[in-house]
Amino acid sequence: MNRRDFLLFRTEASKNVAVLSCEKLFMYFQDINAGFQNSASEAGTIDDAEWWAGEPALLTSKVDPELFFASVLDDLADIDSIKVKDMEWLDQGEFRVRVETLLTAFKAKGGEVGYKDI
Repeated sequence: MNRRDFLLFRTEASKNVAVLSCEKLFMYFQDINAGFQNSASEAGTIDDAEWWAGEPALLTSKVDPELFFASVLDDLADIDSIKVKDMEWLDQGEFRVRVETLLTAFKAKGGEVGYKDI
């Protein structure tokens, strides 16, 4: 998932504004908590493989949610205002805490936070 999927940047009345979709951010948050599942790249051809070779081992890598939300805050460095939408997705405990921490840190840097229903 690309950050553009949950964070839309635009300009309104000479202000840099970001629209944050809590729904899409929640889905991304679930993905990073579950770990990305990738298999090792295979070499050779099917004709080279032995019948008992089976599937390659599953490689799972996780992204630290702390680092992820810190990088989102860094992406908001040039933003004056955030409009938060899809607030019903903030019912989840840890996710809600992380989003509220992100928004509090953004406000501490002088940014404005607004809430809207789309």
